[in-house]
This record gives sequence, structure tokens and C-alpha cells, in this order.
Amino acid sequence: MATSNGKSEKMSKFEMLKLLETCRKERDDALQRESVLRDKLRQNESRVRSTESLKQKLKTLTVDNKELKKQVKTLRTEIGLENSPGFHGKTTKDIIDDLHEKEQECAALLEKAGRLSQTVDDLTAKLSNAVTSKTLLEDQVQSLQQNLKDMTNNQRRLLKLWDDKKGQREQLAFPAIVQKQFTHKASQTDMSISSSQKLPLNAFETTKPFSRDGDKQTALEKQHFSSVGNSYIQERKASVHGETKGIQN
Repeated sequence: MATSNGKSEKMSKFEMLKLLETCRKERDDALQRESVLRDKLRQNESRVRSTESLKQKLKTLTVDNKELKKQVKTLRTEIGLENSPGFHGKTTKDIIDDLHEKEQECAALLEKAGRLSQTVDDLTAKLSNAVTSKTLLEDQVQSLQQNLKDMTNNQRRLLKLWDDKKGQREQLAFPAIVQKQFTHKASQTDMSISSSQKLPLNAFETTKPFSRDGDKQTALEKQHFSSVGNSYIQERKASVHGETKGIQN
């Protein structure tokens, strides 16, 4: 009996230790859960306070929004938006969106106007350069025209001088026949002049072959002179055209 009682006491002690260990474990778990719950409670309380603050702000904003709506309605009535077909039935948000779109369009137009202004400046500079080049070309053309006119006048004077000298050359080519003057005043007749002293009928006429050769030589010399003058004028015109083309390029 004593042995069984001892075993029961030992078993009871073992069970008590086991139970104590279980209780300790449950206590630790409970403390841990309590800590977690307290953290959650603090978070919930913080959220509640934040929610209350947000509710108060929302209430204040709602009141302010009502006041702003009244002011917006008054302003819309004052500036005539309520009666305007373009804004009739639109909310303030729609009007603000439209104004933002208009602002973007204005910014794009300003940028485009800036580019166009730059293009106009570039074209103005090019036009100024073109006007300057045109003025220089006109001056050169006038100078060349004056030179051409002077050369033409010189050619005419040379041709006139050539024609004037032609008669002198012909006179030098045909020596004059000097007639002897008789001392007596009586007129001679065919009867008083012997047949051996009579001159032929064509004594004072220029022979045709000689005249033709002289005229032909004169014409050739005149033609050669004209061709030389014309070739010189054409060369001057070609050089003027080349200079004008080079300036334009």
C-alpha cells in the first residue's frame, strides 16, 4: 500500500509539473496575444483618430465647397456664362478643362508664331542680300552698257573715218592728168589738131578692171574691219554675260 501511495504521489507531482509547464506556455501565449492585440488596438485608435480628423476636414471642405459653388454660380451669372450657348449646361470642371485646352492651344500657337517670326527674319535677310546683289548687278549692267555704247560709237567713227579715207586712197591711186594751158586764147577745133595729137575718147575715164579691183579691195577691207569690230563686241557681251552669271551664282 505504501508503495502504491508513493507512486501516486510521484505521478501527481509529474502531472503537476506538466500541468505547470502547460500553464506557463498558455500564459506566455496569452501575453504575446495580448501584446499583439494591444498593438492592433493602438493602431485602430490611431486610425479612428485619423478618421475623425478626416471627417472633420471633409465636413469643413463640404461647407467650403458649398460656399464656393454659391460664389461660382454668382460669378457665372455675372459674366454671362449661364446664358452663353458655349457654356450652357457645362460644369465648372468642364469649363476649367476647356480653359486648359485653350491654354495649350495658345502655347502651341505662340511657338508656331515664334518659328514663323524666325522664318520671316531669315527671308528678310535673304531679301536684303538679293536687293544688294540686284543693285550691284544693275550698276555693272549700266557700266557695261555704257562701255558697249562707247565701243559702238567708236566703231561708227572708225567706219566714217574709213569711208573718208577711202576717197583719199582712190585719189592717191589715180594720179591726176594735168592739162597744158595754151598761151593763145583761140579755141582749138578738131580741124586745127592733127590726128596724131588727138587723145582717145576714153583717155580721162578710169579703166573698169582697175576700178572694180579697187572697189573690191575696199569692200573687203571694210568687211574685215566690221567683222573685227563685231567679234570684239561679241567677246565683250560674252564676258559681260559670264560676269553677270557668276555674280548671280
